[in-house]
Amino acid sequence: MRFYAERPIRLVAQVLLDALAIAWVAGFCRLAGLAKSAVLELQAPGHRMIEAGGELRSTFADAAGTAAGVPFVGDDLAGALGRGGSAGDVLVDAGVRLLEAVGLAATGVAVVIVAFSLIPVLAVWLPRRIRYARAAGQAVAMRAQGTDLLALRALTELPHRRLKRIGTEPAAAWRAGDAEAIAQLAGMRLASLGLRVS
Repeated sequence: MRFYAERPIRLVAQVLLDALAIAWVAGFCRLAGLAKSAVLELQAPGHRMIEAGGELRSTFADAAGTAAGVPFVGDDLAGALGRGGSAGDVLVDAGVRLLEAVGLAATGVAVVIVAFSLIPVLAVWLPRRIRYARAAGQAVAMRAQGTDLLALRALTELPHRRLKRIGTEPAAAWRAGDAEAIAQLAGMRLASLGLRVS
């Protein structure tokens, strides 16, 4: 396979299109990173919930410890306050779940943006580049073997209006072994791929 043309104009166009495709994907990757960062900012309430839950649990634990020293009812009061600390655990758990959900959403948003950017690249740019690389590679191999196969490929691949530049019956000229017509057809095929005749 040959990925780039030999003629400067076609080569420059290919390099620019490849650079544009890379810049397109890189730009969307950057956008995906910014979008992910923006969504992750929604985790702030989750962090506050975890912090508040920890403080609530600590407060109830301290209160239960203090209440244990109260005569007669201290143990019952400490037990009740100790169970109140579980509210802090619930708050911490809710905060952790919120962080996980926002993190998953942020990753999902980034993946969708990157996938969106890859659709035109994979559907349009990449197949065209692969088709060109195969055709150019075959043409270079045929050029090394002679012009007959290139002329035949020109007859099957090029539009009829271009073939008519050689004459009204380019296929008949090829079948008859007209060396000039075969050379012109081969040159047209190579030119269509941005390749040199020799």
